[in-house]
Amino acid sequence: MSILKKLSILFFTLFFASCTLNKIDNVHGVSNLKNKTKLIKINETNKNDILKIMGPAPIKNKEDKRWSYFEVRETKTKYGKRDIYLNDYVEIFFNNYGIAKKIDFYDLEKMKNIKFTEEKTKTLAVKDTFSRNLLNSTRKRMENARKKFKK
Repeated sequence: MSILKKLSILFFTLFFASCTLNKIDNVHGVSNLKNKTKLIKINETNKNDILKIMGPAPIKNKEDKRWSYFEVRETKTKYGKRDIYLNDYVEIFFNNYGIAKKIDFYDLEKMKNIKFTEEKTKTLAVKDTFSRNLLNSTRKRMENARKKFKK
């Protein structure tokens, strides 16, 4: 058997072995959020019950007494592009005693209607420090050396 034939067999074997017939599904956040949210009853369910139903909240705002949960499901299309087909977000507001008083649920359709501000956010990142200046000067020196090398 020739080397070309062996390489082609190896290539096709690896190519078809990497293909899958099953849908590739990535889940971020709480699975089955919509159904779990239906289990919460206003003015009855407390924080401990919600912890049993949904688990710990990834986003907590103590000032507003609000917990937020999300579920994002995405899959890859035939061409490797990511496609988000489920994006649910729920906010649970509590009274002073830790009992759920309000639930706001947002899905993909409701999120399309949300207006976002056009203002730019100012960064609170690291300002001019010694290490940043050192790294910037090193980067500039490397770029200058690369330009000299190309000539």
